[in-house]
Amino acid sequence: MKTFIGAAAFVLLGACHEIPQDAPKSFAGKSETRPYAAAPFDGDKAAYEEAMARRADYQDDYLRVPK
Repeated sequence: MKTFIGAAAFVLLGACHEIPQDAPKSFAGKSETRPYAAAPFDGDKAAYEEAMARRADYQDDYLRVPK
């Protein structure tokens, strides 16, 4: 009886493994472009990062509320 319970527990716990996160095949979609490659940034990565930082500041309640 103990052998059966041990075997059943082994089978049930065997299903608790982690699923692999890597992709099984290569990406088959369109080629990816950089977010700063198009207008209004036209490839200027520094301007894009500055705009994203400014946008994040507007979403921070501590920075939006006047003192």
